[in-house]
Amino acid sequence: MTQLKLALAACAILLFAFACTTTTTTNTNDAARINPTPTAPTAPTAPATTTAAPDELAAARATYDVVCAKCHMPNGEGGTVELDEGATLKVPSFKTGRALTHTDAQFARQIANGGDGMPAFKSRLTPEQINDLVRFIRREHQAGLEHK
Repeated sequence: MTQLKLALAACAILLFAFACTTTTTTNTNDAARINPTPTAPTAPTAPATTTAAPDELAAARATYDVVCAKCHMPNGEGGTVELDEGATLKVPSFKTGRALTHTDAQFARQIANGGDGMPAFKSRLTPEQINDLVRFIRREHQAGLEHK
């Protein structure tokens, strides 16, 4: 009796596996005979895009995180920063005051040459990296703010 049950179970599994692996084909002529009503052609659709637009300032964002965020803060607000020597420095915000009046060239010069407590970065950053940082600051920290 046990052998009979095992044999039936094995046959059921084999039939199930066979049924899952077989494919059926439909003859288009048969389909037309079953449904003789013509269908209107559909307009081609644009392929769906699944990739996001590349972030053109991703490298500048990474540079900002490594070089600038320690003093200017990740949100660009600035504030009082304690330096390695124990002194403190009041770092300006990118969102208020003089930062909104600087031209892009003035910003780039400030990053390159430093001044007012800010170190010079021209030996650590390329001119392209500096210009990308200016664009990043404008887009991420000053977007929607009134520039003078």
